[in-house]
Amino acid sequence: MVDFEHRKEGDRIVITLDPGQPVELGDLSESFAALARIYERHYRPDKEDHAPKLYVTKLETGSYIMEIAPLAVFMGAVTVMDGGIIVADFTNRIWRGIKSFSGFTDKATMLEMPSNQDAEDIKEFAKPLLGKGGARLGIQHARYEKTDGEKSTVVEYTFDETELNRAAINIDKALELPTLMVPKPEPGKTYHEVMLFLEQANRAPGKQSGRTGDKGVIPDISENALPVYFRKGIQELKEQMVLSEANPLEMTFVVDVYTTVLNGEVKGYTVLEIHDSFPRED
Repeated sequence: MVDFEHRKEGDRIVITLDPGQPVELGDLSESFAALARIYERHYRPDKEDHAPKLYVTKLETGSYIMEIAPLAVFMGAVTVMDGGIIVADFTNRIWRGIKSFSGFTDKATMLEMPSNQDAEDIKEFAKPLLGKGGARLGIQHARYEKTDGEKSTVVEYTFDETELNRAAINIDKALELPTLMVPKPEPGKTYHEVMLFLEQANRAPGKQSGRTGDKGVIPDISENALPVYFRKGIQELKEQMVLSEANPLEMTFVVDVYTTVLNGEVKGYTVLEIHDSFPRED
């Protein structure tokens, strides 16, 4: 086990590859390289020197368990940074990429399908597990607290052998017919601590994709009431909004959100974190 003992704080991406049998070293290294390519493509514009890179901060044997963190390099020294939003979005991006090929079929979700490049790398990432009975992939967003170094799980996704094999087959089919693929998704943007006003909400669980009855306005981004989705995690973000004693339609929520963009326009929001809430002044 390799561990950076002096970096016991901040957010981590925890990858668990459990093939149930030995894996060829080349397949394993290519899997991790594919993961790095997806990160570079979306989080290091023009490969800027100051933009954070992915670093392995912990590696365990048995099942292949690897903790990864976005760290920046300044003056040759690796520097811890607040990568919570990056980790949350990257973890969710990998989950969406696999899930969109392994199960989802509705139109709203199809718009979020990966580009051809991401699809190829997602298959390469899962390659050590393909065709292996009992194989399992775990993708986790974990957080080490600065006070005591304790690790908590923010969100966790798992895929079994059936889902992984189905995703690989569907990726191959999609890449054979590139002209029939859904248009390449446009990159969204994460906004930190903006005010969200719910215009419509029900008490059903929050959704990550598809049709939703939740709509809201974020004036800093758009004056239109747009669909509101919620990142899944240990704490249900929507429950924090709608199950309190206060009427959620009469409240202001201070949130971190990720935007869904289509044809250059923002079409929806995914709530990543809730920082505060207070009564609306209007």
